[in-house]
Amino acid sequence: MKRVLETFDKGGLVVYPTDSGYSVGCDAGNRVAVNKLYHLKRAMKKYVMALMARDFSTVSDFAKVDNFAYRYMKKLVPGPYTFVLPATSHANKILDAKRPEVGVRMPRHAFADALFALKPDILLLTTAAKVREDESFVDPREIEATFGHEVDLVLDMGPLPLNPTTIISLVNGEPEVIREGQGPVP
Repeated sequence: MKRVLETFDKGGLVVYPTDSGYSVGCDAGNRVAVNKLYHLKRAMKKYVMALMARDFSTVSDFAKVDNFAYRYMKKLVPGPYTFVLPATSHANKILDAKRPEVGVRMPRHAFADALFALKPDILLLTTAAKVREDESFVDPREIEATFGHEVDLVLDMGPLPLNPTTIISLVNGEPEVIREGQGPVP
């Protein structure tokens, strides 16, 4: 975990396990790292990325979490959900996305638990570990062979099944399910 944190601190990209499969991410507050991640995912749109955080206070500079969103999300996190929330101007500036919304994840997984235990305030920009939509990697050796030269570290926890998150938009003041995944729709 020390090596993971050092890689994030240096603006590197890391492939790591999550509750939805392998993801690739970087320190969301490091514009150089964010642009490296965008370059890696150049064939895919920026909207497929989300912020991964331990708790609500960490995302407050990037996403507007009103009382409704907080109460709704509080019942489901940590867990296999991605919530779409209104983005702040700070998010648009740092993430260089110019979008009115941002995705937020608070996963339950051994890697995330260990990462946040060591550095509770870290905020990652994260996305599935694939470069094209038609790819689906479950084995870190395949990930390493495909684009390991473009990332700084690949954590190998053996093959992991793909379990997409349930994506719920809370932008309009009521839940709208964008994609049904492993998390039950409340």
